[in-house]
Amino acid sequence: MKKYIHLLVLATGVWSCKKEYDDKTLGPLEDSLADIPITVPNQEFFERYPVITASVAAAPSPFTIILQIPAEKGKIREITKIATGTSGLANLQGVDSLSYNYNRTTKRLVPISGNGSNQITFSSNLQTYNAYYNRVRTGNQPGVVAPTAAFTEQNPNQLPFYFLITLEDGRQLVSTAVRVRVVK
Repeated sequence: MKKYIHLLVLATGVWSCKKEYDDKTLGPLEDSLADIPITVPNQEFFERYPVITASVAAAPSPFTIILQIPAEKGKIREITKIATGTSGLANLQGVDSLSYNYNRTTKRLVPISGNGSNQITFSSNLQTYNAYYNRVRTGNQPGVVAPTAAFTEQNPNQLPFYFLITLEDGRQLVSTAVRVRVVK
């Protein structure tokens, strides 16, 4: 009987503990929201990440990604660095030569200038992506793979892009992945 009383007291003590969370600590079920969120107003789908489509049938298969911050949070000076691929987020902090906007001739990044607003536009195409992919790839994998038996509407080929954005006041923001879905 003593054993059951000890278990009851122990169980009551464990469940009666309550951790207090302050403004600087995340609670167990709270989201970690960015101070300045980056959104993609021209996204076509949202499936954990914003999704834009590019059709291989419309060569050179252009696509446009519009990045936006809330108007009261400042103005975007430039997209400083663009990375893509499975290690794209790490490449934003790494070697410049692996960046999508790296110029091999000048050996420098080519930032995309903003227009003095809270929006900035990145435009490219799958042909440019293929040239980038061939420049940085290791191995013999093809660049953009059009939808095939391996890539279908249920299992699409998606190219993740990551952006390092610099605001006019010098602060830098990193976007979440923006996926470019390759369609027929």
